[in-house]
Amino acid sequence: MMKIAIAACKLLRAALKKLGRGSSLPGAVALKICPGALGRLRIDCPVVAVTGSNGKTGTTELINRLALEAGLKTVCNSEGSNQIEGVAACLLGACDLSGRIDAGAVILESDERFCQYTFKELIPTATVVGNLFRDQLTRNGHSEFVAKELKKGLRPGTLPVLNADDPLVTSLGEGFQRVLSFGVSPAALSEPEDASHAYFDGAFCPRCGGRMSYRSHLFAHLGDYSCASCGFCRPAPTHEVTAIEDGAITVDGRYTIALSQRDMMHAQNLAAAFTVAVEVLGIEPERAAAILGGIELKNSMVARVSSYSALGRELTFMLCKHENSMAYNETIASILRGATPDGVSLLIIVDKLSRKYSASDMSWLWDLDLHRLGEPLVGRVVFSGGFAHDLCSRALLAGVPADRILVQPDIEKATSLILEHGRGDLFALTCFTDAPKLRESIRRLSKNGRK
Repeated sequence: MMKIAIAACKLLRAALKKLGRGSSLPGAVALKICPGALGRLRIDCPVVAVTGSNGKTGTTELINRLALEAGLKTVCNSEGSNQIEGVAACLLGACDLSGRIDAGAVILESDERFCQYTFKELIPTATVVGNLFRDQLTRNGHSEFVAKELKKGLRPGTLPVLNADDPLVTSLGEGFQRVLSFGVSPAALSEPEDASHAYFDGAFCPRCGGRMSYRSHLFAHLGDYSCASCGFCRPAPTHEVTAIEDGAITVDGRYTIALSQRDMMHAQNLAAAFTVAVEVLGIEPERAAAILGGIELKNSMVARVSSYSALGRELTFMLCKHENSMAYNETIASILRGATPDGVSLLIIVDKLSRKYSASDMSWLWDLDLHRLGEPLVGRVVFSGGFAHDLCSRALLAGVPADRILVQPDIEKATSLILEHGRGDLFALTCFTDAPKLRESIRRLSKNGRK
């Protein structure tokens, strides 16, 4: 049945590719034919799984591109299907009919809740966990619940590679004899005060429930934490970012990596990729740093910064993720961090929350740091999409001046408004579900030359 499953997967993938489509369907069909197919694969190279709430697609691409540049042949589910069917489609599509995969490294992105099913029989050499934030509450519930589910996917035999700055993630390493970790040194770039104004998921120790204290914060519940009750604290990372300067980071005080994106999340993703490269793939640290510094993320789901011209203005689009407060908070923080004296103006679009789930729950807005839109450097804020008025109400309650806000549910009209009335540098923030609507609006405005 294994050979039949592999053949069916390959035929379906080829047919879908001709239609210009990627899908997890070939994997789903193959697993129906041979449910234990993943456990019967013959893989004689490191298998690296990447999971977590934010940044797993970017980290997966960084590791994959690094491995390729280092001369390793890779297999990677770069199409983005990260549940068991998508992983099966990737691996069964890459193996021969005997189930053997010819590669120097296998890099797999995995959904944080469903990795327990993907890796029930296929045990990764190493499992990277980037972070755990509140994400799609209607589907995932609280991040502590997700941590418990993710823990089931960390099978005996895998090597956890954990974010030392995240107490929830660090707690997942308990019970393992060996754990690798990565992070950003508190001395590298800490906010002057707690940046988690909307919520603080790190208030209590994940081990004993005692009150946690922080010597410094990076953002949200990430930072230098400790519990006086049981001694649980931030471990010394295997590799960490020790300095962040304009255009580059320094790892372990020695290795310089050029930055293609100036935000904390990208710095952590680079630290994770560097750790995997050196400790799991056996790449020399100097070479790993040099390769990482030359990578510009190409995947459209990852390369989340792009620029457009319309009506004589430049508009920078920054991809965020609906129902995920940290995606918006870190993006807003990075915009303000790099703002010039001329200031910035923002267009924020929330029209459709999800491609897959029918939900209109906007409770996640209360986790957004929208009070920052009231800072002096912000000139104009335009809210658009089906939830434009929800965004406006939240911003007003956060103290954003009413005369700074424009509400226009129609996305094309809202795009015109930011181009016409925006002060300083212009930015547009939305999720991949709504991004095509923004791009189409820009195309029409550019073509018609109207406001």
